[in-house]
Amino acid sequence: MRVLLFVLLLWQKANFKEVSGEWEVWIPGAVTYLAKDDAVYRQYTPGATMNRLQVRADGSYQWGEVKGKLKTVNPWYAQEGVTYYRVEDKSKNTYDFWYKKETDQLIFLFGEVGGHAATGSRWGSTKTETPSKTSPVRKETKSNAKAKFQAGQTVEILWSGSWYKGKILEVKDGKYKVHYEGWGSSWDEWVEEERLR
Repeated sequence: MRVLLFVLLLWQKANFKEVSGEWEVWIPGAVTYLAKDDAVYRQYTPGATMNRLQVRADGSYQWGEVKGKLKTVNPWYAQEGVTYYRVEDKSKNTYDFWYKKETDQLIFLFGEVGGHAATGSRWGSTKTETPSKTSPVRKETKSNAKAKFQAGQTVEILWSGSWYKGKILEVKDGKYKVHYEGWGSSWDEWVEEERLR
């Protein structure tokens, strides 16, 4: 019995490791069609960001202000071969998510009822290292000198599988603060070089 429990714990840790890291969770936008005067108009309503989700390899998580432990669940809508995890937000709403390996994303569903709620895109690398508080300013300057892109440069930014036009606002520690063209400054974010072209 102990061996079985140990194997089960190892299996769960391996799955937690698969989803560990920091994730930017976004509610998708919506396209609606309006009919008026014998014409059909397409209207896009942008999505919105939810809190950033940080998952550690042991299954503990922080989602905004909420800290907890991931639970593996088997909801009624479960697909065979897919592992579902449950998280809770500060309002005690539950969300189930699963890891989509092909796109390296988390797919969030409304807990216990199903239905797509949001998508999680990996934030930065899979490592959750924190920069040293004693890092000298010169080190930042050196990394900026090697940067492929420069502040003020127009680029395309990869977000959730699509490329969007934008501009680099700042360069720091090998990351780029970007602004999405046509979007408010609340959408500005720090990205790694791999998400730029």
